[in-house]
Amino acid sequence: MLVGLAAVAGAVAAGGLTAPPVRAATTTRAVTLDEFMELSDILTDNEFSLRDEVGQQYLRALNNDPAHAQTLRVLVNGTVRVKRRPRTFDEVRRSGVLNDDAVAETARQILVHWYSGLVNGRTADYLEALAWETLPFAEPASTKIGFSKWDDVP
Repeated sequence: MLVGLAAVAGAVAAGGLTAPPVRAATTTRAVTLDEFMELSDILTDNEFSLRDEVGQQYLRALNNDPAHAQTLRVLVNGTVRVKRRPRTFDEVRRSGVLNDDAVAETARQILVHWYSGLVNGRTADYLEALAWETLPFAEPASTKIGFSKWDDVP
């Protein structure tokens, strides 16, 4: 998670604002769930099995947030809707689409959603949040390791 977030921040810092400003005329078509899931796969380097029902919650939250609704379309236009689609986060970074601070922030927010399992401060996906899957030694507290002492009456 930290690597992905750091890469977004690094892309913004290294590239500056060389991309043209976000324009409404080029971002009119709404982002579909399939497009969002493809973008999410690309941003996470296709390392995980992302579930549509969780992705729908993240997509809805981004579309309802004025800070991300338009830049999500720009991000999809520059990745999923191009002929030569990037396949990895590094390819997205090299494409220049993250050179705009607002677009890079939307990409970061997508990664935050998937890794944390949270949307608008509420749990969307706890057991399969990517933070658990990226750490080989950690498991969510509600899994088999549990807290056995909690069963004991004080």
